[in-house]
Amino acid sequence: MKKVKFAFVCFALSAIILSSCTKDDGNNNSDNSPVNYDALYVVNRASNSLSVINTSTDKVEKTISLGSPGTMMGGGMMSINSTYNNMWPYHISLSPDKSKLVITEPGMDFDGGYEMMMNTSNQVNNGDIHYQHHNGNSTTTTTEIMQMQGKILILDAITGDLLKEISLEGMPYDAIFSPDGKEIWTALMMPIGKVNVFSVDSYNLLNSVTVGNMPAGITFSDDGKKVFVANGMSGSVTVLDAVTKKITDTINTGQGTVGTFPGMHGMMYIDNEKSHSIGIVNTMNNMMSDSIQIGFTPGMVSRNSMMNQLWVSDPLGAKIHYWTQNGNAYNHGGFVTVGSGAGAMAFSQDGKTCYVTNQDDNSVSVVNVAELKEMMRIPVGEKPNGLIIRYK
Repeated sequence: MKKVKFAFVCFALSAIILSSCTKDDGNNNSDNSPVNYDALYVVNRASNSLSVINTSTDKVEKTISLGSPGTMMGGGMMSINSTYNNMWPYHISLSPDKSKLVITEPGMDFDGGYEMMMNTSNQVNNGDIHYQHHNGNSTTTTTEIMQMQGKILILDAITGDLLKEISLEGMPYDAIFSPDGKEIWTALMMPIGKVNVFSVDSYNLLNSVTVGNMPAGITFSDDGKKVFVANGMSGSVTVLDAVTKKITDTINTGQGTVGTFPGMHGMMYIDNEKSHSIGIVNTMNNMMSDSIQIGFTPGMVSRNSMMNQLWVSDPLGAKIHYWTQNGNAYNHGGFVTVGSGAGAMAFSQDGKTCYVTNQDDNSVSVVNVAELKEMMRIPVGEKPNGLIIRYK
């Protein structure tokens, strides 16, 4: 779920040495029954697993373990003396040929988002209910940056076997396949952010590009020519040429920019949690063309191409909302009440069904889009977050 509160938090983190492993390391999934059906893959953060739902029956067919979680200490952080395996999986992407999945493992629990680690003494407002809801306290200060490390996992989409585990020098929020399926792109949440590009064939690092502070969401434009990176603490979006891997533009969007999402009609949606708004960027000229004030902290933004709608999840309100475009205006069309902690969304091919992860309810809502009605909730693992549909 693309959910971030730009609160300043004091962390006592220690550098953790991560070791890469492959499927020969004993991390094979015990249930190798093939996923030969239309499947919804759901990332369970606290369970450190992947639920595979058959979309024909709306039942969990198998659960894929993502490894043994390490010992945890207070605040969702790893004990300094613990042995690190895999922890807190977050987002998921499917390769264009549908054969592989890539999952981010930040190494810490974002608990509804990620906490920005900056060297400041700013104090969180006692009345900030969003921060309190996700963190359990209201007065946390940041005095020192301690960089956390993470991983990305590449899985066989059919069997669930772990193909490769790549250790990173920073925490990955998103990892995505390039449109041609030859590369994996990920942004590292660091005070001086980076975008790393890996080969899918060799898993070697091909490029590393310095971007803004604490980058999170990373997305390709529909034509595959550009890559948009949301820099949370810089209040900007970096635009990269997908071929040369060079920065071509920087769009000022305001502090609190977390995600970039493909939009309707060649646009890119930019969620800004601080201003409670969704920016609309024209991917042809990289210019902000509009901004929608939504009145709540956005979780994730998604398009329903078949219905020509823009959808935004509202985690604290336990709702998903949609807007339709009327000329230059975006009109709020309605909402659906779902589970608490509503986060990531995925639409069926015909646009008639929306699946929503409910992080606080450990479930996935199945929503009838036309009727604006939640039809059922499917129990999954603990703290479900990212999800994606794979059609056989």
